[in-house]
Amino acid sequence: MADEASNAKKQVKAPTAAKRHKQDLKKSLRNRAAKSKIKTARTVFTTLTTKEEKTTHCNLLYSHLDRAVKKGLFSKNKAARLKSRLAAQVAKA
Repeated sequence: MADEASNAKKQVKAPTAAKRHKQDLKKSLRNRAAKSKIKTARTVFTTLTTKEEKTTHCNLLYSHLDRAVKKGLFSKNKAARLKSRLAAQVAKA
């Protein structure tokens, strides 16, 4: 009797853990892609020369960073720090 109850509990836990693992894999792929997109955009930003190009690309980077904060990839402070550095580079150009 007790064995049947414990077996029933084990059967419930295994599919849930498998589903969670599958969800985590999907989420980690999505997060990695988003972070990679931001890193690529930052490297492209450093190669730009004119102020107009940097300004337009900076706006694109701002939106990527804001989305990353919304998804929980970056903290608000990290995004603000990166935005500040981008703005300083635009002003310097």
